Amino acid sequence: MFLQKISTLYLLFIFANFAFAEDFIKLENPIAHSKNTVIEAFSYKCIHCYNHHKFGTLEKLRAKFPNLHYEIYPVSLMNGKFAKEINDLFAYANFKDSQENKDASYEESFSYKLADAYFVSYFINKQEFRNLDELYEMSLKILQNEKKELDRFLENKEAKEILSRFQRVNDIAKTYGTPAFVVNGIYQIKPEALSSMDALEKLVERLSQK
Repeated sequence: MFLQKISTLYLLFIFANFAFAEDFIKLENPIAHSKNTVIEAFSYKCIHCYNHHKFGTLEKLRAKFPNLHYEIYPVSLMNGKFAKEINDLFAYANFKDSQENKDASYEESFSYKLADAYFVSYFINKQEFRNLDELYEMSLKILQNEKKELDRFLENKEAKEILSRFQRVNDIAKTYGTPAFVVNGIYQIKPEALSSMDALEKLVERLSQK
């Protein structure tokens, strides 16, 4: 009887701790300028990121929470030898989207189109970028700009601020890998909490109000 009581108490302890376990972590160093924002840290070589892209996770979140802003940040540690250039290109896409009041949740946004092209190249066509000329040829066509315009942008304060935020997600991705979803630049959602779209929506709603 005593052992049975001990076992029962132990199980209750386990369940109680599980019930109060957080499904997110609070970042010690928040991502700047990210209030009312959901950030997805991603790699175009990550199959889980590709699946979220195909599923339209950010688009579905926008439909549910149109007051929030949605961005994708490339994790340079996972994007190979052209990671720096890829960051530069996504920073430019991010900037151009902001000028048009769009974000990465819109299929017509530059960020979405750029990610889509990389995903298709890597997962569908099974191709890697062989050199920078290939990378720039594809990317600048999507961005509808020339290389000199990209170079000019990269000298600006806006570019440096965006790239600084991109750099932060390298450390964030080290914890649980990619994709990593961060709400308000402070709360990183644990992967086990992404059990369904409904679960993600409820968590985003709760964290965005904290």
